[in-house]
Amino acid sequence: MSDLERVQSIDRAVSILKCFTENKRELKLSEIAEQLGLNKSTVHGILSTLKYHRLISQDEKTQKYRLGLYLIELGEHVICSMDVRSIAYPIIEEICKELEETVHVVILDGIEVVYIDKKECDKSIKISTKIGARNLAYSTADGKVMLAYLDLETQMKMIPENIEKLTPNTITNKQLVLKELAEIKKRGYAFDYEENIVGLICVAAPAFDYSGQVKYGISVMGPTIRMTEEKISQTINVLKNAANRISYLYGFRD
Repeated sequence: MSDLERVQSIDRAVSILKCFTENKRELKLSEIAEQLGLNKSTVHGILSTLKYHRLISQDEKTQKYRLGLYLIELGEHVICSMDVRSIAYPIIEEICKELEETVHVVILDGIEVVYIDKKECDKSIKISTKIGARNLAYSTADGKVMLAYLDLETQMKMIPENIEKLTPNTITNKQLVLKELAEIKKRGYAFDYEENIVGLICVAAPAFDYSGQVKYGISVMGPTIRMTEEKISQTINVLKNAANRISYLYGFRD
């Protein structure tokens, strides 16, 4: 955008909002004016307008300014308007093209994961899943990577004492599941070695939202014949990078 297309007063208002940072949560009028190189009367007029619209608030005792609560409401509107398909789908398409395996986006619903988006590979042996399908979270890489970022008390409540054995590889000991979740959180990705379906290996990474909560699980699933150690290592790197990109688009800043 050229300088001629921009409105100076709005430019200055935005500049004032940007003055407030993690280390500068409250500022005096003189501090803002000095930082922006503007006279106090100009800054005061803009601050008064921002206060009227609840974008800025002011402490009655200290007279210092801070960001207003209405910014939270606006932020929530932005988050709610973000559609997972428009944000994540182009990226999972890239993953599918690079790895030539099926890619899923899942959410956690209680103790189950729900598949909300996918991109299937074109290989003759491929994984066919339905959007809306569900699986038990503790036996899938997608679910485990989302469970891993919950607090221990919540994990204890969600994971049953008697875990259903879906395949010979399903971990049925609750304490071992909890131990694995702790390890997953440390390394940032999860595996499912035929724990949910015999013949399939899955790798998953978490995608965070602006508040630092895990919003989605992003996973790559393929048959054991193709998911070699080398392929799994490649998948981890590709997935972590992709999940970081999706997280960034959702406002997550580590």
